[in-house]
Amino acid sequence: MDWDAIGAIATIVGIPIAAVAGFIQMRAKPQRRGIEKPAADPLQEDHLAHPSGHLASSIQPPLGRLPARVHGRVEILDQLGRAITSGSSYVHVIAGLGGTGKTTLALKLAEDSRDRFTSIWWVNGADRVTLMTSMLSIAQYELNVPEPAIREAMSGRRNAADLFWNAIQQTAADGGRLLIIDNADDPQSVLAIAGDHVADGTGWIRASRNCSIVVTSRDRAPATWGRLCELHILGPLSPDAAADLLMDLVPGDSDRAAALAVGRRLNRLPLALHLAGIHIGAKSSRHRTFNAYLNALHNDFASTVSEQPVSPAWSKADGRHMITRTWELSLITLTDQGTAHAQAVARTLAQFAGGQVVPSEMLRAEIPVKGRRGAKTPAVDVAALEGLDRMGLIDWSAPSEPRGIRMHDLVATTIRQHTPASQRGSRSHWNAALHMLTAGARTLDFRLPSHWPIWRLVAAHFEALLSNSTTQPKHDQRRLLELAPPLVAMLRLSNAWQEAERLGEVAIAAAAKLGRSEAIVAGVEHNLATILQCRGLYKESENLLREVLLKRERLLGKNHRETAHTRGNLAIVLSLQGHYAEALSIMKRDYRDRIRLLGQEHPDTLRAGLNLADTLLESGDLDAAEQLMRDTLTAQERTLGGAYPDTLISRHNMARLLHARGNLTAAADAYRDVQRSVEEVLGVSHEVTLDNLHHWGVLISEQGHRTAAINLLERVLNSRSQVLGPQHPDTDETAKALLAARSLPPSCEATDWAPVT
Repeated sequence: MDWDAIGAIATIVGIPIAAVAGFIQMRAKPQRRGIEKPAADPLQEDHLAHPSGHLASSIQPPLGRLPARVHGRVEILDQLGRAITSGSSYVHVIAGLGGTGKTTLALKLAEDSRDRFTSIWWVNGADRVTLMTSMLSIAQYELNVPEPAIREAMSGRRNAADLFWNAIQQTAADGGRLLIIDNADDPQSVLAIAGDHVADGTGWIRASRNCSIVVTSRDRAPATWGRLCELHILGPLSPDAAADLLMDLVPGDSDRAAALAVGRRLNRLPLALHLAGIHIGAKSSRHRTFNAYLNALHNDFASTVSEQPVSPAWSKADGRHMITRTWELSLITLTDQGTAHAQAVARTLAQFAGGQVVPSEMLRAEIPVKGRRGAKTPAVDVAALEGLDRMGLIDWSAPSEPRGIRMHDLVATTIRQHTPASQRGSRSHWNAALHMLTAGARTLDFRLPSHWPIWRLVAAHFEALLSNSTTQPKHDQRRLLELAPPLVAMLRLSNAWQEAERLGEVAIAAAAKLGRSEAIVAGVEHNLATILQCRGLYKESENLLREVLLKRERLLGKNHRETAHTRGNLAIVLSLQGHYAEALSIMKRDYRDRIRLLGQEHPDTLRAGLNLADTLLESGDLDAAEQLMRDTLTAQERTLGGAYPDTLISRHNMARLLHARGNLTAAADAYRDVQRSVEEVLGVSHEVTLDNLHHWGVLISEQGHRTAAINLLERVLNSRSQVLGPQHPDTDETAKALLAARSLPPSCEATDWAPVT
């Protein structure tokens, strides 16, 4: 035994000496007909193992693992089948998230290619020891490389990959060769040689016309593989293919709709679907139908997907075949590659709502450094994000979505629920997610429509953190609940009233369990009161606002900003009921106080001026209303911009003022200009958009444009009936205006009216 050689190879590849020595003693059986091999001792032939106890890996494709049918991969199989023709020099890499069926696809490709290739070699690329022993075994016993050359390669005196590929080039193909390297999840560590990169083409995968190569890997980064490799990204199955797979495994259940629903809930990932199907079909299963399993997923998603099929084979399955472990292997790989923060970042991201985009506003957040007062560090390491993306554990959002990343719901739930025991008692991941959520929200304005799509994501992540908050310290739970008032306000302003009420009720119930959360509850109740106002329930809104005002005056003081907000909304709802004297008294005092405390052009001051001017207009004091409207609008355009919602409302009010003064031509032009802006900024069904359209329709009717007025007011009535309901005061007002337009004589038509665009 050449122990110097053993030591050299151990040093070069960083593996145990015993493992290398075991390889040198190994003698594999012939793999192909027509190639003579040295005779082996029959007594030893079944014991050619490494001293470490691991048998030498077979290079035969394990086709017995293939299911009876492979669903949903026809297109990529056809593409790969055409690509791996003899003479093609590309390396084909099947990459994707763990559990997407990369190995199954490669096995199916191997099975379909048996008549096209004389030699099909299957090599495990999970670690460099196994890969190297398998590749040199092929070189010696399939390509007739002399044993001394093999020993030179193992001792480091000769480049092992060069030896293999030189033999490929110099040996006749005899009908073609196909090399499949499976599970090469850490390609730089396993496939590269002597400090080179995988993309260099100097390691174990190279472009060769004498051997077609297919690699499966979780690493889907184009930069890893380079220009010599063609990357084939494998994603989830189609909905129909997912249902077909499940119904194959559970032939006794013909409920395809339920199978589709299970597939959708499991993100159509083949591994999860396969395990679910085996579990449902097992006689001992607690969930013997798709509907029963779907209900179990709804009630306890994490525990249900964690249940493995009851079988001795599955009890010994490695992590790749266990839904609770397969993505942990990806995190371990990233750690081994030196991406130190990948596991922590993944466990933090897993706290959020799975499948929902985590926006860049949250990803840019910084969190306090423990033990260093005032010091902060990025919550998300960029290198960690790149690593998680490379392994398919996260995806970047689509161009039509807010910029950010998302983690599959199934991946997030599994990582969250199966955090190592040593970390389960730690609040670091949840706490880091809380910092990200609150920091992201601070960069957003809930009144700005362009921010609403991001706010909706914040709302989804808020609920996800809230659902897992019961074990967290109460002060952290309160910090989370402080986001509830602006979230409810955003949903109200975006016309999502039912969603706003539901979230508000959830937040109030959570706050009630904590104690010392009256200010948070008051903030949510304030916004619920404004929803009652939007629904036309003015008296109910007034009563709740009076209760909230008393709470806020007691908790925060009479001059606090939030107390002033409640006073202002109370005045608005009083005005809507025709109580102008009380409303104006509150509004005038509040407006003076805001000027004194906040300044003339603070957004809160301008909003108070907007509401006061509107109430002056409704009460008939047109001169005072006009002066305040013009001053407020000028300041809003200067400080907030022409497209800010408050500015648009002021423009709409100016049009109403012109209308009230009888300047119908100028008012019509103003309504038209505002309509374009509010539709673009707020949408066609927003309350402000419909209010402007209603007043425009009334003006058109007053001008004598009967048909145009009827058409426009019918449009408003239909929209208000759907959005506000048929009994809402605004809906009733439009119905009366429409009746008045219809009562105009048919001959009452003007010819100079410009149609609504």
